[in-house]
Amino acid sequence: MSIAADEDIVRAIFMDKWDGKRISPSLFKGENVSVSRLAMIPLSEHGDMFRKHLEKPPERRLELIGEINVGHLQDLGRNYHRPIELTVEPKPQDWNPAHAEIPQRITRGAC
Repeated sequence: MSIAADEDIVRAIFMDKWDGKRISPSLFKGENVSVSRLAMIPLSEHGDMFRKHLEKPPERRLELIGEINVGHLQDLGRNYHRPIELTVEPKPQDWNPAHAEIPQRITRGAC
């Protein structure tokens, strides 16, 4: 069952997706893009969790945590010049029960 449009999700932003001024348009590129649900784990706990399980210093350091509403993400997909119907599907992990994925293939700049 897809996550509701009124939920907020977050995505870890590592140094390869952040140049110190802007986030790369490829942040959501690809398929099965990993996100995490704020309805299950508060934002204040995501930083430590992402650092512990996803960071691989020195080349992969967490720089930011991006937050977006699922409905807003879906609107971005629908309004893209090649519209795409995006969903967010729960995919809990042992280390992150709030883990979810956007299964659709997203092209660079769509979101």
